[in-house]
Amino acid sequence: MPTPANWIPLRWPSAWVDPALLGLLEGTPFNCLAMEWSAALAPVAAKARAAGFSLVAIGNEAARSAAAGAGLAPPPDSVLVPADSVWPGIVGQASFNGQTNVAELSGPTADPWIDSNGWLLRLANVRSPQKTVWLMFAPPAAPRVVLLDAYLRAIADTGAWGGRWVVALDSDLQGGLARGDTKAMESWKAIAAAVAFFEPRRAAWSALEPLGVAGVISDFAGPNETTSHEILNLMGRRSLAYRILEKSAAATASLDGFKALICVDEGAPSPPLRRKLLAFANQGGLLLVGAAWNRPEGQPTGTDHPRVDVRRLGKGRLAVSKTDSPDPFMIARDVHMLLGRQYDVARFFNLSAFLSHCTASPDRTRELVQIVSFAIRFPNDLATAWVPGKYASARLWSLGAADSSPVEMVPENGGTSLLLPAVPVYAGIELSGKKG
Repeated sequence: MPTPANWIPLRWPSAWVDPALLGLLEGTPFNCLAMEWSAALAPVAAKARAAGFSLVAIGNEAARSAAAGAGLAPPPDSVLVPADSVWPGIVGQASFNGQTNVAELSGPTADPWIDSNGWLLRLANVRSPQKTVWLMFAPPAAPRVVLLDAYLRAIADTGAWGGRWVVALDSDLQGGLARGDTKAMESWKAIAAAVAFFEPRRAAWSALEPLGVAGVISDFAGPNETTSHEILNLMGRRSLAYRILEKSAAATASLDGFKALICVDEGAPSPPLRRKLLAFANQGGLLLVGAAWNRPEGQPTGTDHPRVDVRRLGKGRLAVSKTDSPDPFMIARDVHMLLGRQYDVARFFNLSAFLSHCTASPDRTRELVQIVSFAIRFPNDLATAWVPGKYASARLWSLGAADSSPVEMVPENGGTSLLLPAVPVYAGIELSGKKG
């Protein structure tokens, strides 16, 4: 029987009380069933256990208590289940004949407002690196129609950032599969193939380190939880690559490779951390801090910025928030504007409503650029990604593909442009043999 690190979970529908429906799992990667227990599921659980499936209890306290009596335990301690995961997609997304009116669904940037769990998974992996992260979000309920692309996007949004979604099916798909409906079966096979896609690559890709010259320092908890979480979320939406530093370890952590640091937690930082951050700015970095940073060092630059007091400090800059409760959206925007685009780890063209995740091997000779698209795309929607540096090869992985395909590379602007085919939901670009 597989260990928890290798469990690939499916949320077993409560309405599926017929053990024969376990036949749907043949040929799929699922080896663990998450059940919200009722006595009617006892025959299913007995057959599943005999077939070698791992069973875990989910749901409210009463359901978990009843499941314990039937021999089911909640997810083990080696599995982390964050409470605030969301269904990935464009917020408020509505469809007509399967098409989305993206123009009506915009946020402050005039771009569609995207819900994603990428930042949540990255934070969980930093804070609990030894644990496997499961996300237990569910598809939207009726009257929303959940299209196959939405399921694939949910799988990609989880897999690209190293997590596992406890796959949950909407009521229409549950009913169609129970009836043996042909279209439902086709969707089910595509969902299973998408889940299986990430598993052979999970260990190798998870070993790569996040790229990014901007760092976010926080304890990510208590009064700082909302602001710090939203900063991570919004930096990802801006395609501003970042790295996460827990405040408890930041004073002794290496700051190599960082060009900007954000530290806006309530209260002043500890003296060792303050000294570390000041040294970073003096050596040429951009340091953005909260209003609790008393007696700001350096000299005013004369920049009339509406939200931060920008000061020259040694070779770098200190930007102090003018308010006690800075807006996370503006923090993400301001640090990007103050830092500039010269340190981008990737740039994307002819793509909209997407998120990216860039990682690399410790020696930086291998890089992985993952793209999750949240917009409807068509076969002629060719896109381009630009990365700094030159590489010997680039290969493209598409969701569910058995193998990768070569990507055309064009030297441009001191880096490499990658000419991509249409990206319907997901693309993973593996770069190897970095030169220089």
